[in-house]
Amino acid sequence: MRTLTHRAQRLSVRVRRNPNGVYWACVVGIVAWAFARASGVDRAAPPIQLEPFLGVLTLVMVNLAVRNWASARRDQQGIAARVYYSLGWLFVSVDLICIALGLRFSGGLQSAIWVVAFVVLAGETLLENRVEATITRSGACLALFLGTVPSPSSTPDWAAYALEMVVRMGLLLAVSSVVRRLRERSEQVSAELANLKSELELTEQRSSLSREVHDGVGNSLAAAVMRLELAARVREKADASDPTIVILKDEAQTLREAMQQVRDWTFFNRPWSTEVSLAAEAERLSRRTGLPIKTEGSDLLSGLPEQVRLSVLRVAQEGLINAAKHAIGATQASVTVTRDPKTLTLVVADDGPGFDVAELGSGIGLMSMRERAEGQGGELVIESAPGEGTRIRLRLPLK
Repeated sequence: MRTLTHRAQRLSVRVRRNPNGVYWACVVGIVAWAFARASGVDRAAPPIQLEPFLGVLTLVMVNLAVRNWASARRDQQGIAARVYYSLGWLFVSVDLICIALGLRFSGGLQSAIWVVAFVVLAGETLLENRVEATITRSGACLALFLGTVPSPSSTPDWAAYALEMVVRMGLLLAVSSVVRRLRERSEQVSAELANLKSELELTEQRSSLSREVHDGVGNSLAAAVMRLELAARVREKADASDPTIVILKDEAQTLREAMQQVRDWTFFNRPWSTEVSLAAEAERLSRRTGLPIKTEGSDLLSGLPEQVRLSVLRVAQEGLINAAKHAIGATQASVTVTRDPKTLTLVVADDGPGFDVAELGSGIGLMSMRERAEGQGGELVIESAPGEGTRIRLRLPLK
């Protein structure tokens, strides 16, 4: 049902965005061309069968009118998902049938309206997915063949016909392929821009929050610690046996520990810089947490797209921070990057107590790592068991 709804939504977009204005302009131009041919403007061209040809054009106009009606009703797709999905193919099929019949009634191979196939093919290829675009390409080539193949009773030059058809079908396929590549590139750029914008907003929010906590709460705690320690020293000088001295020192120590937690939090939430190597960031985290971290293959990230490097860094950061915070008793952690022509793999491992993966929750950190993997067309796998440590494996395709 979800797939059907997704297809219905895609169909709605296709119906809504189809260049109907261009199609109507083509119809008007073909009508003018047909009457000009029928009046003898081009006497060397084969005669046009005006009445059946105009009947085909009427079918084209009815198809366009129904398409416009469907576009107007697109907001009701939820109550007729199957109908909307079927209509998309119905419109395309009728267009291709009309092209075949129009060619047959207006001179076949010598008819000029075969170029209309470019308009239909380009419009549909631009708005469909890869499989549907391939079907549309095949249908356009078939319509071109059926509309131009000579009748059995004639004696055509088959070699010349085959050569002409190869050229025309080659042009159709080339146009649809170029349009498809342009669409894929546009979608890729749009996705990259959206990811970068989301990443920038998240980074700015985390950095701003870290600064505010560090500069506000952290400084206030530091001042409170200093005042408590000063009060304890003053009381100690006045009366060393005063029991409040112990209380003041205990409270100062408690606040100092809270201040340390605030500093740790701001450190952990400071986004790693993509300008610094993975090994350098891991070493910095190791010094801060006291957990030995071994890195291998971090130089393989050089030369990769910014979004791929960013995803690897963020997943590595989240995995190492989780190891430092939650892998109580871990004596070491490791970060390993491997790469082949098609795939980049990141493995973050620790020798901590591990846990039951089946009981793994859906925290923000885990969700963020999975979203980063899926956003790059990759996958994230977490392997762990009680007493066996934890391994986070990220695989990203290299385009």
